Amino acid sequence: MIPENGAGPKGVRLAMIGELQETIRKSSGMIFVDYRGLDSVGMYELRKSLRPTGVRFKIVKNTLMRLACEREKVTGVDEWLVFNTAVAFTGEDPVSVLKILNDFTKSNEHVKLKGGVIDGSPVGLSDLKALAALPNRTEMLTRAAGTMKGLLSRGARDFSWLLTRLAMDMRARAKSMGGA
Repeated sequence: MIPENGAGPKGVRLAMIGELQETIRKSSGMIFVDYRGLDSVGMYELRKSLRPTGVRFKIVKNTLMRLACEREKVTGVDEWLVFNTAVAFTGEDPVSVLKILNDFTKSNEHVKLKGGVIDGSPVGLSDLKALAALPNRTEMLTRAAGTMKGLLSRGARDFSWLLTRLAMDMRARAKSMGGA
């Protein structure tokens, strides 16, 4: 007997697909991870390391994820939706999430990056590793602020020097004209 209001197995699957679609819409990127062989302690450590980034890390059923991606017009993910799949749905800074995942794969042989979608474009494993080598958003903003501070300090020093030089020239001019 199937419960009313779509609460049966098909209704549950449709609700899961709808939830995945909503999550895809809200995220700027998705990073697909193979976690075969990872025990519960390892999964806890992985989730714990991702927590500060505010990322949503979800174990997904490949078929439901494939359907959600198709409905959201996300292409190029079929090759990553095999075996055990978890997806990190990223916010504004996918690079910081990618760095954490990449570092975790180095220390845990059971976790492997598969690929990802960033800003609607599929990104292969080699490109993900290249992106992980880039500075994250916070590091880039810190570098930009340091550069701007240096430029402003130099500009202030140069302007101060110009004013000092102008005052010295005016004093010399006044002296040469017989002034004080």
